[in-house]
Amino acid sequence: MKDKVTPIKEAKLTQCFSYEVMMLVHVIADDEKDARAQLDEKGGIMTKRDVKLVNSATLYGEKETN
Repeated sequence: MKDKVTPIKEAKLTQCFSYEVMMLVHVIADDEKDARAQLDEKGGIMTKRDVKLVNSATLYGEKETN
């Protein structure tokens, strides 16, 4: 009886990037409560966005074999 040999999957590298994002968003509403609800539900008008890369980490995955 022959041993069944399972092929080794080829490793591929992927990366996870972490960003810190600071935005200035304008919301037009009658009061702060309504503005916050609208911001959480629909967003607002973004007028400024600063992005800073804070970290990256290498991840390992597997390529599928057929």
